[in-house]
Amino acid sequence: MQEYLSEMAEYYGDQPDADGRYPYRYLPLYFTDDDRSAYFIYDDTEMIGFALINAYSLTGEIIRNCIAEFTIFPEYRNKGMGMKAIAALKEGRSGKWQLKFSMQNKPARRFWTNVKDRFDGAIIPLSENENIVEFE
Repeated sequence: MQEYLSEMAEYYGDQPDADGRYPYRYLPLYFTDDDRSAYFIYDDTEMIGFALINAYSLTGEIIRNCIAEFTIFPEYRNKGMGMKAIAALKEGRSGKWQLKFSMQNKPARRFWTNVKDRFDGAIIPLSENENIVEFE
């Protein structure tokens, strides 16, 4: 999680705490809260990423699936694993999906645009630097 948060700090300007760590206060809730779920993404027996999903809409709609955090570890990227993981998550959870991404994160922008295309979704501008992807 720390490597992922450090990577995202480049796009969101987050700063580490005095111990050099990036706090993520909601992480424990993904293992206890009924409205949140943590998924570990595997390729056979190797963990290659994770997804944190909650039910908190970015647009005010009632939804069940908002991807709060998603990553495929760098050494496994650009091999189709991310799309395979999204397809598996989507298959296991019905309903509308949302997520936001930084427009400054060019690899994420490409990936989430491909997800939008594959699942016939939409991109909704959230701010000057962030977009929302929705798909069902």
